[in-house]
Amino acid sequence: MSSIVPQAGEDGPVVLGISCSHDASACLLRGGEVVAAIQLERLTRVKHDGRPYLNTRVAADYCLNAAGMTGDDVDVFAFNTQNLVPSQVGLNFPFADESFDLFDPVGERSVFVSHHLAHAFATYFSAPFDRAAVWVVDGSGGSVIGADDLLLRGPELAEYVNTPLPTPRPPYHVESAYVFDRSGYRLVDRTVAASFHPMCGSSSLGETYASVSQYVFGDWQEGGKLMGLAPYGEASRFGESLLVQDETGRYRFSSEWKQGLRRANKRGRPMEYRDLAARVQADLEVALVDRASRVLERTGESNLAYAGGVALNSVANQRIVCESGAQRFYAMPASHDAGISIGVAAAAHYLLTGDAKGAPITHDFLGKPYAPEEVDVALKERNGYLRTEEFALEQIVDRLESGQVVGWFEGGAEFGPRALGHRSIMAAPFDRAMWEHLNRSIKYREEFRPYAPIVPIEDAEKFFEMGPDPESPYMLRVVRVRPEWRDRLGAVTHVDGTARVQTVDRVRTPRWHALLTAFGARTGVPVLVNTSMNVRGEPVVETPGQAIDVLLATQMDALVLEDRVVFPTEWASDDLEAYALSRAPGVELSASAGESGPECRLTSRARSSLVKELPLSVFLLLSEADGETSLGDLLKRHCVESVERAEAVRIVRELLTDRLLLTKEGGSRS
Repeated sequence: MSSIVPQAGEDGPVVLGISCSHDASACLLRGGEVVAAIQLERLTRVKHDGRPYLNTRVAADYCLNAAGMTGDDVDVFAFNTQNLVPSQVGLNFPFADESFDLFDPVGERSVFVSHHLAHAFATYFSAPFDRAAVWVVDGSGGSVIGADDLLLRGPELAEYVNTPLPTPRPPYHVESAYVFDRSGYRLVDRTVAASFHPMCGSSSLGETYASVSQYVFGDWQEGGKLMGLAPYGEASRFGESLLVQDETGRYRFSSEWKQGLRRANKRGRPMEYRDLAARVQADLEVALVDRASRVLERTGESNLAYAGGVALNSVANQRIVCESGAQRFYAMPASHDAGISIGVAAAAHYLLTGDAKGAPITHDFLGKPYAPEEVDVALKERNGYLRTEEFALEQIVDRLESGQVVGWFEGGAEFGPRALGHRSIMAAPFDRAMWEHLNRSIKYREEFRPYAPIVPIEDAEKFFEMGPDPESPYMLRVVRVRPEWRDRLGAVTHVDGTARVQTVDRVRTPRWHALLTAFGARTGVPVLVNTSMNVRGEPVVETPGQAIDVLLATQMDALVLEDRVVFPTEWASDDLEAYALSRAPGVELSASAGESGPECRLTSRARSSLVKELPLSVFLLLSEADGETSLGDLLKRHCVESVERAEAVRIVRELLTDRLLLTKEGGSRS
């Protein structure tokens, strides 16, 4: 047996955790306290980025840099690969990429944690109670041979992967129930499945939901969209319940209903599948409430800590809160596989110290804060395209009250998938038109997707039916909007009268609490729209520069950037030729040969469906728009004829209005 002797100083052991999966991430613990945590996608800008092995140290280095540390300062490196199967490691299923040099996965300083145990540690470690039933539900949590779960030092892992693979192959963990306290844990119950296939499977609750998401949206990771689509449909219109009961009486999805969907989805409008979404969502809720009640009964516990990808279904979460019998309920903000990095780090901390609980995690702002100098650099890089003012709370309230949309960048970023006030876009909650404006002109996403309200916790019950728990700090519960407020809160009330509410307090988000209080004093309604600062298909922003790019590439009106407020440079219609032009972030030009000559077009990465055909002269003009040369000089080069010139000015004006082009004052003129 190998042993780990920590070289920890006064602060306790230093543990770096890595999740190797879709939604990969890293987390640094020092003395049981989270120093920093980050999803890989925020750094690579590839949504859901990750591999099932140690392929990059980007997220790990981010956490080390945030703490002023290097790999030499780490006592233990902990990790999980979702489906590590003995006798099948190597060749095309490696431990690590050839270039990965942070640590040896089977070395003395390495710890491996199996998938469901990592989820369980993550939610218990961050939960606000010391003893609980811990429940994990996902599509698939991999397989384990010869044990319930794995918590192995590196040399032990090297032995484990050479274990003979039994026949039949071990089943996949899809649901696990534990009891945790500070001294440790025990497995109480587990549900397994013979296979996992998110394209078409229905062996588990999570797999079924993922498969329907794949069918409707072409992506099994779009469960949030499926949840948002469901209220537009009627479950009974699709058919009777898809659930059956197994030999223990637990509900599961049958497979027969899939035979009615044997023809491929031609990727029509998602709204065509709203009844299917409603049916699957309704059945998922029934099954989860039943299973949550069984977990509490089997464990004899009253506190329920919940994790796994299914725990992001905030509609089901509210029913669990109200109907399962749990006295206290907690779902961690990063319940999906990103949270695994916290879980493996917590498990390694337990292995080193015997304590399964670390310092309280009271918020989700686990990213590193950016120094004023870093904000200055981001502003300087976009000098000329921006105006800047000092932050003043009442001026932000003025803008919101008048119908403007304002971004908010503050401190460290949220670790989980929801923006909770540090990388957010906010707006007044009153009109359905605001919902439509956000979808059409800022987020560029499907028209059916709703927006979430944010409200001070002391005011939440006035506007929303919160149920037995008045607190929802992580936007993981969908509650009913009180009938008398639904018309007034038109931008955040879904078609079924619900909203995915976030409550704020003076401790976690003091500036947002002050803003909501001031907005409420002005309007009588201390509620705002809160949505993540990103555009469709991109991860939430991480850096000041990325936040500025969202401002410049969308119809957002202003951006709170720490203690400053930033606006795009305004252009004067009567002196347009004096401005220098450049393309907005993500805007690209392309040309190809056509039957009658070059076919030129402008596209936007943020607006995937946008294609603007351009005359050749305008294409050439825009290809030389470098942010330094004035429009007047560009027109002289490429638009000699008066008719051609007038058409070019018209197109430029239209592109400026659509925020596809940017203006910069003081362009050079010959």
